[in-house]
Amino acid sequence: MRQLIIVMLILGLASPLLGQSLAMDSTAAINYTRSVSVPLNAYQLFNKAMDAWTWTFGREPGATLRKSDRTSGVIDGVARTNFRSEMLVGREESMGVISYRVVIQVQAGVSRITVTELTHTGNRKTARGGIHLGTLTRSSAPPQRVGGLGRANTERLYAEIKAHSNDRISALLQAFEARLRAAGDQ
Repeated sequence: MRQLIIVMLILGLASPLLGQSLAMDSTAAINYTRSVSVPLNAYQLFNKAMDAWTWTFGREPGATLRKSDRTSGVIDGVARTNFRSEMLVGREESMGVISYRVVIQVQAGVSRITVTELTHTGNRKTARGGIHLGTLTRSSAPPQRVGGLGRANTERLYAEIKAHSNDRISALLQAFEARLRAAGDQ
């Protein structure tokens, strides 16, 4: 009994240390978070964030604002980026969109941008149906089995989709930050 209590105590003390980082094979969804400091009050920064949204994420296909509330300082929108694989296997079926959600929280002097819910949807209009890889995670393979492709091709396609979305989202975040910082210099 005493040994069991000691083991439980050791595990209890060690558990916060074990849960600090996610492994690359984690099924946690991919998200991007950035904070930008700009010397403006909340209302000025909200206006500049709306302008930055219009010139960055707002230019993406299907971009729409779901919520734009100046008093709470929240801008919530969705957009997507088109995807076409370099691989020849399953190219037509996997060609489609990567949709995502953008939430911008504005306070006096700080704007926090979060991009979440990255989801791949393939081309539904093909003869064999689309290849949908679903929610993008940190794992090297999709969380669910994908019909129409073997494991090796699925992993290569998944890596290609994640690289494409990372490049696109990173470029949009950089452009968004640059517009906000430029607005603060004026």
